[in-house]
Amino acid sequence: MLKLTINGKELTARPAQTILEVARSNGIPIPTLCYHSRLSLLKSCRICLVDVEGAEMPMASCATPVVDGMVVHTRTERVEKMRLEALKLLLVNHPIDCPVCDAGGECQLQNRTYEFGIERNEFPPEKREIPRIEYGTPLIRQWFDRCVMCLRCIQACMDIPGADVLEVAERGFSSHVEAVRKENCISCGECLHVCPVGALTENVSPVKGRTWQLSRVQTTCTFCPCGCQLELNSLARTKVVNVTTKREAGVNRGSLCVRGRFGYDFINHPERLQKAKIKKSGAFADVSWDEALSLVAAKLQEVKENYGPQSIGGISSSRGTNEENYLFQKWMRAGIGTNQIDNGARLASGSSFYGMMASTGWGAMTHAMEDVAGADLILLVGADVYHDNLIFSNMMREAMRSNDAKIITVDPQRIKWEQWANLWLRPLPGTDIVWINGLIRLLIEKGVTSKEFVDSKTEGFETLRSSMEEFLPDFVQRATGISPEELEAVAKLYASAKKRAIVFGSGVTQHLNGSDTVKALCNLALLTGETEEGGGGVYPMLTQNNAQGAFDMGSFSEFLPGHLKVDDPESRKRFEEAWEKEIPAKPGFSYQEIFDGILEGKIKALYIFGEDPLITLPNLERLKNGLHQLEFLVVQDPFLTHIGGYAHVLLPGVSFAEKDGTFTSMERRIQRVRQAIQPVGEARPDWKIFCDLSTKMGYPLRYQTPAEVMEEIGSLVPFYASAMDSSLEKGGLQWPLKNGKKKRFLPVKYQEPVEQPDEKYPLWIIPSGFHYHYGIGTTVKRAKGLAKFYPESFLRVHPDDAIQAGLKDGDPIRVISPRGEVETFCRISEDIPRGIAYFANFFFPAFVNNLLVSNQNPESRNLEYKMIVGRVEKR
Repeated sequence: MLKLTINGKELTARPAQTILEVARSNGIPIPTLCYHSRLSLLKSCRICLVDVEGAEMPMASCATPVVDGMVVHTRTERVEKMRLEALKLLLVNHPIDCPVCDAGGECQLQNRTYEFGIERNEFPPEKREIPRIEYGTPLIRQWFDRCVMCLRCIQACMDIPGADVLEVAERGFSSHVEAVRKENCISCGECLHVCPVGALTENVSPVKGRTWQLSRVQTTCTFCPCGCQLELNSLARTKVVNVTTKREAGVNRGSLCVRGRFGYDFINHPERLQKAKIKKSGAFADVSWDEALSLVAAKLQEVKENYGPQSIGGISSSRGTNEENYLFQKWMRAGIGTNQIDNGARLASGSSFYGMMASTGWGAMTHAMEDVAGADLILLVGADVYHDNLIFSNMMREAMRSNDAKIITVDPQRIKWEQWANLWLRPLPGTDIVWINGLIRLLIEKGVTSKEFVDSKTEGFETLRSSMEEFLPDFVQRATGISPEELEAVAKLYASAKKRAIVFGSGVTQHLNGSDTVKALCNLALLTGETEEGGGGVYPMLTQNNAQGAFDMGSFSEFLPGHLKVDDPESRKRFEEAWEKEIPAKPGFSYQEIFDGILEGKIKALYIFGEDPLITLPNLERLKNGLHQLEFLVVQDPFLTHIGGYAHVLLPGVSFAEKDGTFTSMERRIQRVRQAIQPVGEARPDWKIFCDLSTKMGYPLRYQTPAEVMEEIGSLVPFYASAMDSSLEKGGLQWPLKNGKKKRFLPVKYQEPVEQPDEKYPLWIIPSGFHYHYGIGTTVKRAKGLAKFYPESFLRVHPDDAIQAGLKDGDPIRVISPRGEVETFCRISEDIPRGIAYFANFFFPAFVNNLLVSNQNPESRNLEYKMIVGRVEKR
């Protein structure tokens, strides 16, 4: 440790710490403007100057490292005078009109100006005319006259997401910040977040409010499973008008993606369901809550008495809170007596849960997300983290900056991370198991294993080794298109690393054989001990914000809360004693099996909470035919969904802004969801609806708050035992991964895709998301700022395939598979390989599920979403 003195106070510091860092950590204020702890040094404002004994001139404290014995003075007359002059120069072209500025009340320049007693511009400004030009995104407005050229926005855009959109245009007095590479902008708003003045402002809500007029409530974002912390800004606690972040709070450290920062206006959208509705004579009529719930209770009871409890099915939402998902399955299992329940998390992430649980003992990410920043090699497989999980992508960039981490991307299409990758593999769709096994074979041959870990903490290694014999480099090349040289290059990089992180996403999990591919990736991780605390980690990129929590809460038909099997007598006994009801021993139907059961006459009534199967399941016409056979359908949602039109009763739930509870992020972190506004209209919190309905059906659920529900969860699920409100206030709680069991090597066989391109259907069609979209589109398509970027879906086609089909960019097209067709528009792109087309799907009603196969994985019971054969025709 180094010793120094600041303002007469003796302090210690670590080597490489700056004067500013030491001062701040010891409560000694030094004013700054351009400095930001997450950015590379700018040294543009000269406000953080300090005097150092022995130095001829004052030094910038943000850039001066501490030296042993250094003596620093932060408030000398010379320093104060230089800071004052620096501030006056910054104000030459900056109007002192704080009362009308959007940043008034929380502007760093305003604070500095007040501190130094500046009341007017002392240097006469020159008139400069900069015509208003379009910024990188229409979601942000740029005010040239408020800019002080601190350059934070430029540096943040480069350092954090790596978008590199902004530059300084022109020179001298006419210089200004300009979005010169607009095509790179992903509208994340990082520039807006770090701007210390009002030069960049949010441009979504027509209604604004000053800081002192707004109510700010910190909560957890609902748009992806990273678990970002944000503040909902509301007027009179009735309307959300802005989203901000609290300094560097949460795993996101103040950063957000476009959805989290600008996708909030769906909350108060005019299409919100505001009253309970019952279908009468073919049309919905508004009714009271009592009438609606009484009808639902009576009808479900009638179906139960006529056909038995197993004739009632329920589907819950991985966008709901932990408490809501827990109550839903408890009501279904204990109140009604059925295991015919499932959750949308199975469709998107079920193969991840199953594969991880089988291999590592837990259906969850092995490390905290921030641990990826400590890796020196990152293997990125089938995951577009830059667009889908931006905050995790930012953490991966930190690994590049701090560790010079090597990056291997594996994806047929060119993604943003290919730009930073050391190697890029482009396997044929559905062949990941082959190259993974081929890589494992090479590594075993080279002796790249953690022998102590494998011998003491795993089982099945020898069986795995013997199963690798067929995966020779020539076989890998024939099956995947990856050459022996490419595979050898991957093995060489992998062998030279010490801490290897394996990251995978929907390009792995949403295949029919997704759980086997996950097991193969876990085999690779176990080979070198990456699942251990000191290892690089295995990071599944889940899809929905509370997919992990939904799984933890027992929302799958075969699992009770805490990942316990429902067909295990001891597990059932624990819950039966707590719930004072018998639980059926036989696992229920999966998501798709419930709809198969409707057509087979086994399911007579269905309750859907926060899901739209007409968007997520294949074979749309078959689904609609089944809905007509249902005796009773209830849909609970903030909006009228596609399936809601077939409901007998619509119950208006609330958005995340109108409820309390918790979400569990993909890193197993349980975090608070806090109510920011009153429910819209007569909508009710979803947990309250379940309590009222169950009570009406004779099984009282008398919880007064979600916190009471979490207390019960903690008493039954050991790894949630500490998840009380008080323990979640500081950064949430990450539940532990300890069960004392050995991890397992699980050999997996390669199975060819269920269908292959041919003359009639020459293309692979791969549905994919994009960063302005989320989930089934219920919310984002009603967020005006997000919807304006892509008003319609589109198919990306390689130029050669477009020529062969006679297509031009922007042409209206039909995408045809053996099962159906969908109309959309053509976008020609060289970022994808020949023979493969990517469908940006589910944004506005383009029912891509019409194209899907209906096959189901026999183990995880997830579906095939990422491989369709098809052809493209001009409309």
